[in-house]
Amino acid sequence: MRQRIKSNFRGYRAFLVGLDDANAEHLAVILTRLGLLVEVADLKAPSAGSAKSSAVVFFDADEEPETPRIPENCGALASIAVIGNEAPSRLARVVSCGCDSHIVKPIRSAGVYTALVLAVNGRDRVSRAQAEAQLLQQRLAARRVVTKAVVALVQQMNLDDEQAYEYLRKEAMDRRISIEQMARDFLLASGAAPSSWASHEG
Repeated sequence: MRQRIKSNFRGYRAFLVGLDDANAEHLAVILTRLGLLVEVADLKAPSAGSAKSSAVVFFDADEEPETPRIPENCGALASIAVIGNEAPSRLARVVSCGCDSHIVKPIRSAGVYTALVLAVNGRDRVSRAQAEAQLLQQRLAARRVVTKAVVALVQQMNLDDEQAYEYLRKEAMDRRISIEQMARDFLLASGAAPSSWASHEG
């Protein structure tokens, strides 16, 4: 299913990090007109967990390396670099931060909304990809546990692999737990599980 593009940012929080007064004031006016709630942030942008509503970080990419103002956790929120100096070293810092879009100085109305659309939707896409990758890792880990339990059953109860799997499936249904949990319980009970599992069970 094609993901719907976010284009309305009313109620979003916008954190302005490290911008000079003139650019910060101008950007705040533009963002307020778009319905965002603007906050001039400290050198470290608020964490993703502290932002109760959706949020985006605007940070000045032109600060000298001795006084960096790139938010340490800008990968956690949609982030937009404000760029005036296109020196390779400055742009390298923007790339390393993994920001989602940019606008240029002096700040004008044109381009801000486009940057918001690209940043917010780009960050959402990255977050979905990370969640899907984590889910796949969890499924692979669960499959390894079930396979290990099937092998142990084959060795201990003289079953073939299909009978061993069916045993686990039936036991899981009777106990109303997942087959992965049944496999883990069996391995722990039979002593075939890694010792580290016991501490997690506790």
